[in-house]
Amino acid sequence: MRRHDLMSSTILFVIGLFIVFYAPQFGLGSLSVPGPGFMPFLAGLVICGFSIITFIRAFLTKSAGVDEIWANVKLKKMILTLLMLIVYTFLLRKIGFMICTFFLILILVRLAASRSWLSSIFIGGLSSILSYLLFETLLRAQLPKGIFGF
Repeated sequence: MRRHDLMSSTILFVIGLFIVFYAPQFGLGSLSVPGPGFMPFLAGLVICGFSIITFIRAFLTKSAGVDEIWANVKLKKMILTLLMLIVYTFLLRKIGFMICTFFLILILVRLAASRSWLSSIFIGGLSSILSYLLFETLLRAQLPKGIFGF
């Protein structure tokens, strides 16, 4: 496994560098007025940073078996999360951002994180309201309104 981490982190580092060097062609802008190349540039930096961390960890630690890595993975919860995200993307335009996000977070917190219904409803509601305020109000992104108009 160690060899795979060393190889994959090296490849990802090269990809990150490619993004970092070519993103400025689209214009970085500034922090207050970011250009189209700003987010790809940041993403490239993040990819490079995480690949360096992975490389160092793989270089300094002993080899870990594949069984150790997958031992705590709950396959049913992972598949449920993937299915919920797929359903979310299909229903987002029809139902709207607020309602879809509320139900996505509600179901994921309830089933995947095994929280109570009350806690799940609270987290789902708070997440959808805060994300709506962030994207719609502060960032002025146009979120899908859906059939109810919000």
